[in-house]
Amino acid sequence: MAAAEVNGSSAPAKEEEEPMDVTTTHTENYQTLLDAGLPQKVAESLDNIFQTGLVAYVDLDERAIDALREFNEEGALTVLQQFKESDLSHVQNKSAFLCGVMKTYRQREKQGSKVQESTKGPDEAKIKALLERTGYTLDVTTGQRKYGGPPPEDVFKGTHPGSGTEVFVGKIPRDLYEDELVPLFESAGPIWDLRLMMDPLSVSHCLIHIRHALHSSVTNILFPLLLL
Repeated sequence: MAAAEVNGSSAPAKEEEEPMDVTTTHTENYQTLLDAGLPQKVAESLDNIFQTGLVAYVDLDERAIDALREFNEEGALTVLQQFKESDLSHVQNKSAFLCGVMKTYRQREKQGSKVQESTKGPDEAKIKALLERTGYTLDVTTGQRKYGGPPPEDVFKGTHPGSGTEVFVGKIPRDLYEDELVPLFESAGPIWDLRLMMDPLSVSHCLIHIRHALHSSVTNILFPLLLL
């Protein structure tokens, strides 16, 4: 029969739906992560990071994997989420950076501090535009973002600045990065370097260290500080 009897009436028979393909794609290193003792969800989370291209398996040394294995599943997933959402584009040693995130998590956990939800990093397009405009370099390491030091020769050709050229500013809002801070402080004079000390799991940066190329710039910096 072309039709099936349903409650005494004829109705077209429904075709059986094909099951959805829910196969998860893994990198060739996924099994290696499992063999290293990482829980399945943690291995999947790290493997997903590998697939994004933000970091490769070869970027992480055995020390980082061993340290991650010591976390419980919830803690490890939180750390990896923070690591994934960090600005890694200027990080030279990604393994050390991950270890730094884990260390900070442990410290806050011991202090009984509530671990903040991860906050996304700076707008990479704006950072790239800043670096192209100024010619400065940016190096991101564990707990620190270093802009410049020394500056390009077309900005300043003098010697290393001495005492009296440094300014420290605390409790910088976490959503402020070089794209906003540099224009503010370079208005006082040429910057030698600017270091943003960071707590990866905090709501604010610890402090900012600005070293100007010229001693006279420090006396001009008061007004920019009032704008923060």
